[in-house]
Amino acid sequence: MSTSRLRKGALNIAEWLAQPMPPDCGGLAVFAGTVRDVHEGRAVTGINYHAHAALAERRLAEIEAEAAQRFGAQVSVAHAVGELKVGDASVVIVVRSGHRAEAFAACRWAIDTLKQTVPIWKEERYADGAARFLEGTPIKTVKES
Repeated sequence: MSTSRLRKGALNIAEWLAQPMPPDCGGLAVFAGTVRDVHEGRAVTGINYHAHAALAERRLAEIEAEAAQRFGAQVSVAHAVGELKVGDASVVIVVRSGHRAEAFAACRWAIDTLKQTVPIWKEERYADGAARFLEGTPIKTVKES
């Protein structure tokens, strides 16, 4: 598996699950975000994700490291950039930990922190031919979240 956390095109969830489960881990939590076909009542045909690549890659690595420290878990985080169609996976978080509670907590913390700290912008494409960037959250540092 490539070490890049920022990937061009749809993510392959199976790739992120292929890593062997450490023998001391009994909990596995997975979050995958996919492109929906509707947003705020408008028919969506796809999303174009834009990113500040170097900073996004660094922030994703920081999220993995911080989650490992906070929850005692092994965490892998990836986000897609470029054009994705409805049903494509745009974000994947895989957490392996000793117990389920830590796995769930780390997974939730990782996705929430990603949304607040990683410079990735979502441009939705609509069935009527229009497109727009969605408002996001002002970017914070990982430790602030």
